[in-house]
Amino acid sequence: MNWLGFPLIVLAMILPENLQSQVFETGPLSSVRLSAAAAAAGFLVEGAEANAPAAIPPRLPFAMFNYDDSAMVSLREKYHLQEVVAGAPDEWAAQLMLKEWVHVRIKDGDPKQSPKHAEDILDFAAKGEKFWCTYFAITYVETAQALGWQARPIGVDRRHGPEGLESKHHGVAEVWSNQFNKWLVIDAQSNLHFEKKGVPLSAWEIRAESLKNNGADVDRVVGAPPHAEKKTHGMAWWTWKDQDETAEYFWLYVTDHANMGTDGSTWKLIFPQDSANAQETWYQNDSEQGRGVPHPGYTKNIFLKTDRIEDAYWTVGVTKVDVKDASKGLIRFGLESYCPNRSGYEVSFDEKSLERVKDETSVNWNLHKGRNTLRLHTVSRGNIRGPETAMILVLK
Repeated sequence: MNWLGFPLIVLAMILPENLQSQVFETGPLSSVRLSAAAAAAGFLVEGAEANAPAAIPPRLPFAMFNYDDSAMVSLREKYHLQEVVAGAPDEWAAQLMLKEWVHVRIKDGDPKQSPKHAEDILDFAAKGEKFWCTYFAITYVETAQALGWQARPIGVDRRHGPEGLESKHHGVAEVWSNQFNKWLVIDAQSNLHFEKKGVPLSAWEIRAESLKNNGADVDRVVGAPPHAEKKTHGMAWWTWKDQDETAEYFWLYVTDHANMGTDGSTWKLIFPQDSANAQETWYQNDSEQGRGVPHPGYTKNIFLKTDRIEDAYWTVGVTKVDVKDASKGLIRFGLESYCPNRSGYEVSFDEKSLERVKDETSVNWNLHKGRNTLRLHTVSRGNIRGPETAMILVLK
């Protein structure tokens, strides 16, 4: 049996100990916990499986846009963003279509204006103004947020010392993919993303590939379906012959908010550390001195250094499902999720149509003999469905 896409665990017959309500300790959902709950509900368990992605809430403060924020509403309606991604076969294709739309709308070059938000950037771009990478990133982040996806601006740079002007500090975006259950890099300036064996990559994954073998296994993919294509060079401005473009992701920070138009004095930069960079210093170019100087993250004390990668790579919309208790014929699950703009949860029992969960803190699974299935996910504004948690029980 292979209903969930992975083999069903066949268990030694698990017998119910009693039919009174039984409370369970909190812990990760697993086939063992699921089986124990089904036994407590009065069934003999022949097989069980649980596919529950890990839910990692942000530990450091991070501010997203509200879906109903006036700036989001105006951006969504003025630029008909729903139409931009209409017809996409899946979520990732839609996110790439939005990337290409931003790339086409804005021309690359030195800006003469300093707009703070996507709507103003797009308005200036429509009049012929040019912008550099940060503005492409701002625009993608805000248009993605306006459509209901979670996106964030990040800064990256290649490894270099203080000598000369060798920093290539670059601004890109990461968008949360419910399809791939992770953050993925979007470089709208170059209409670019990175893949390994057909799977798109986050900035931290790109960095790992660069450190491993200079990005030998990474593809640079330019464009959006159906015209996306692999290119030898994805960033036209990359000039280092002894380094692959993935080397641009050695240094990395995540801005602690999606709204780049806020007062810069309040910004913090989530700065992940590991053995490759913990003992080094990130420099940025100082054209007056003709050399590098320490990144403002150090001098302004806005780096939030962390050696816990989950502090930079939390999950969005993933449901933490706990077995709370079981009684005759049913299991009750507790529900939690980090899901900005969440409108609720949807659940499907025995492959029937999805239905909205009435109580957003818990859901009951009424069991029966034979095969029982459950699928569950969050729903957020913009009709965005989070990664799925799925379970199967075969009972007697």
